[in-house]
Amino acid sequence: MKLYYYEHCPFSARVRMALNLKGIEVDGVVLPADDEQTITQLIGKHQIPVLVRDDGTPMADSMDIVRYLDGLDGQPIIQEPDTAALKQWLEPFVPNLQYLGYPRWTQIGLEEFASPSAYEHFRKKKTETIGDFDAALANTEAKAREVDAQLGRLQEIVDLTPPHQQPRWDDITLFPMLRSLSVVKAVEWPEDVRAYTVTQARWCGLDTFFDRAL
Repeated sequence: MKLYYYEHCPFSARVRMALNLKGIEVDGVVLPADDEQTITQLIGKHQIPVLVRDDGTPMADSMDIVRYLDGLDGQPIIQEPDTAALKQWLEPFVPNLQYLGYPRWTQIGLEEFASPSAYEHFRKKKTETIGDFDAALANTEAKAREVDAQLGRLQEIVDLTPPHQQPRWDDITLFPMLRSLSVVKAVEWPEDVRAYTVTQARWCGLDTFFDRAL
């Protein structure tokens, strides 16, 4: 199997998390951010991640891919809960993550932004979503305080006590988002949320961006 992904992408991290927890080896390909043709040829649009199964069939929804990988051996390990309130929490969180993350992920040496053309393509495309990158960086303080408040509510929504004997759907939903947020130095992480993020990263074999945060 082959996985096309971005290093910064939380949806890609969901799949990479499942692969590591299940011990499944795939041919991982980090696409340059300016290569939209490869994925469009596979699924008719540009969407990351994409898993190409052994029979050549592509899959493009991250949660569908996780469910497929978890069930490949007939012994799925990801369990409940799958908290509806967590998904509701993500609705206002994700735009803040993008606002803070887009200008920073491009600056920490990730493979998808290695070339000037890849960076410029990403910057131009994401400016349509969050506005000018420099302006977003200048507004970091205000946006980070919004995120602080959102993180402060997490303990009321989901169990942050890691690690669990088996992964939960809540972990698949939440951890990749927090991992991507770890690139933002200005965020004041609640102790339990940061501990959860670091421990989950270690448990599922992924890095965080805390040591490169801007």
